[in-house]
Amino acid sequence: MEQLLRGQEISEVSGRNREKLDFSAPTLFFPVRHHSPVCAFHLQKAIAAYEPGCILIEGPANAGEMIPVLAHKDTKAPVALYYFYKDKKEDYKCYYPFLDCSPELVAVREAERREIPARFIDLPYGEILLGTQARKQTVNDDYLLSRSKYIKLLCEKTNLRSFDEIWEKYFEIGGLFMETEAFMAQMNAYCSLLRSHTPQEELKEDGCLLREQYMAEQIAKACREYGKVLVVTGGFHVDGLKGLLSEKDGELSYVGDKVKLHNISSENQGVYPLSYSMEAADAQNGYASGMLSPGFYQQVWEGIAEEGSPVGVYEKAVLHQLVSTGRAARRKKEAVSSYDEICALMMAKDLAALRGKREPGLFELRDAALSSFVKGECNPSTDLPLRLLQEINTGRQVGELCADAPRPHLLSDFEEKCKKYGFKIQTAARGEVELSLFTKKRHLEMSRFLYQMEFLETGFARRLKGADLVNRRDKNRIREIWSYRFSSQVLAALVDVSMAGGTVRDAARAQLLKAFEKSAGSRDAARLMTQGFLMGFLKEQAGFGAHMDEVLAKDGDFFSLAEGFSHLRMLYELKELYQTEDAGELSRLLGIAFQKIVQLLPSMAGVKDRQQWECMEHCLSLYQITGKAQFAGFHPVLLESFERLLGDREVSPGLEGAVLGLLHGYDGEIDERIRETAAGYLEGTEKQRSKSGEFLRGLFYTARDFIFARQGFLPMIDRLLKELSGEDFMKLLPELRQAFGYFTPLEIDRIAREAAALNGAEKKALFKGRSVLPAEYEYGEALDLYARGRRDRRGTAE
Repeated sequence: MEQLLRGQEISEVSGRNREKLDFSAPTLFFPVRHHSPVCAFHLQKAIAAYEPGCILIEGPANAGEMIPVLAHKDTKAPVALYYFYKDKKEDYKCYYPFLDCSPELVAVREAERREIPARFIDLPYGEILLGTQARKQTVNDDYLLSRSKYIKLLCEKTNLRSFDEIWEKYFEIGGLFMETEAFMAQMNAYCSLLRSHTPQEELKEDGCLLREQYMAEQIAKACREYGKVLVVTGGFHVDGLKGLLSEKDGELSYVGDKVKLHNISSENQGVYPLSYSMEAADAQNGYASGMLSPGFYQQVWEGIAEEGSPVGVYEKAVLHQLVSTGRAARRKKEAVSSYDEICALMMAKDLAALRGKREPGLFELRDAALSSFVKGECNPSTDLPLRLLQEINTGRQVGELCADAPRPHLLSDFEEKCKKYGFKIQTAARGEVELSLFTKKRHLEMSRFLYQMEFLETGFARRLKGADLVNRRDKNRIREIWSYRFSSQVLAALVDVSMAGGTVRDAARAQLLKAFEKSAGSRDAARLMTQGFLMGFLKEQAGFGAHMDEVLAKDGDFFSLAEGFSHLRMLYELKELYQTEDAGELSRLLGIAFQKIVQLLPSMAGVKDRQQWECMEHCLSLYQITGKAQFAGFHPVLLESFERLLGDREVSPGLEGAVLGLLHGYDGEIDERIRETAAGYLEGTEKQRSKSGEFLRGLFYTARDFIFARQGFLPMIDRLLKELSGEDFMKLLPELRQAFGYFTPLEIDRIAREAAALNGAEKKALFKGRSVLPAEYEYGEALDLYARGRRDRRGTAE
């Protein structure tokens, strides 16, 4: 490391470590960084020069059957191999992405073109998990190349900002103009230095050592079978693999410990090919082994393939990205001109010269765009061109698999449904659709499909607007707006549940029934029934009755029962609107839930805070349903339960007001009782008056018309407000605002008029007031600044 840090150029070290490649040796190790165009470029040359009998590739060995799929002419990158492993505790999954510029995919395609075998030689994903402490989302491990104390020192010495900038300067751009032998020596020198500064314990915990043992075994076997073998593996592994192999008399033998594999069934471990996206392959989006801005490097790779030479490909790629960004910015009404694009290109070239690079790369592109495309200070209101550039640099391509690719039928059904309903899954761009549920049968089907995908937790779609029946909000809305977006994670999620059914509908139905059978509370069970309703499983509703009977019988939680009741009631009321089957079973379940709730209701008298307001809502729901002819027989039972609750001396003020409001209108005695109870709060002791806001909030929640129906009630409130001190009024204000928030604008106008009359004024006088003096305004501003400063200092201290 010290030798390297004395010089500015990594190539100096590679020159001192260069060894003449022996193209007659039984094995040639080609070190790569995953998804690197320069590695893929030199790999093609190495294969042509070495002429191997077999190509071995770092990739889980149990994915060997997928190699023909990857090599097929109809398979379009980006694609990925999706691995899954299941044990008793958890389900694990990871991805092995392939881009056009991935050395591994280039090796597969070269083997196909030369009609020689290609094999994956890495440890299967499940074995990695069982044999180490690793819990990986990808089997690639290029992060070992970039996370090191050595990298930090290298950045300081070379005056570069990050590992990625070092890599681009010395490898991606500089490496294109090197001989393959020199490039391989430079890669080996760099990776050897990194490995020497990585603790053995870290390599063991990560699974690196175990994987290398397995790969070395496979290499030795392949050498005996094919004679000449080219090994394509992450550069970090080369020294480890060589240390486990010994050559004698032209034969290669394995000298490490034998790796013992576990007996994992195909149900618990497997692999499928998937379409992938450039966005998912971008290191900036969390892919540890990815490169930044894969769309930019894809442009470089296409330039190399088109020109047949590396000269000028980076400059052309930079120009292409700048022009594409300028065009996209102008479509967004941004002031980016062709002259700005020319200036940006010139700046990128000048920056490259200043930084000692043969051609401008990604970092010069970014810096030039920042300088030329952003007018003034860079902030969220001016950085749209940079965001557009980032999108273009990431790339929008979505891969495509050949027709022969093995896949669960569930994935085919998903694609067929998307085609049928017009959901675009050939791009990673976000789409939006508006559905009219009750005027177009097709839209109702689309809504149910999207709810099914949501229930399967695929991340494909999200409802932006419309009725939220699961949370019982906005139930009267008749349109829905959904946002959807395709990604490889959608396919992976479908693979995870593919054993549940061959279609999206069947899988969602199976998962729903499984979850419903496990549900133990009324709240959860009824919520699942609502989700099933939204997914279109209408006939299944009748089959839920037996389990729901059991759940209701065992549930002793008032709030769980009440929320479950609210869901059941909502489903019952919507049966005609949503064209459901006969709701007789729902009616029976409602009756059972109702009886249990009214038995528990009196015990809720003393609930406080949030639970008090939830209890008020449930009381209103119980009262409303008894107004329907089918449930009129429950009315006397509910009234008796209300009376028992009101008889509790510790009843909460808000709940007391709400229940009295529900009883309002039955007879004169009840109205008088409400007035007397209200007087007890509004004109009682100081302690009672402090609770008057809660009482009024409860009363107005269920019977706001009482303020108009009962003469003398508004004057009572007026007297309370006059007698309160300023401090007491501020304490009551939040509850009073909530209480009067239940009134309509016309009702508020009427209250204001009557309140003004009580105080000898007209309503219009309420809108008149004296002007604010300048000194008062200045004082208010100063007070506001003081309060903001105190708040900020407190936040910093915390």
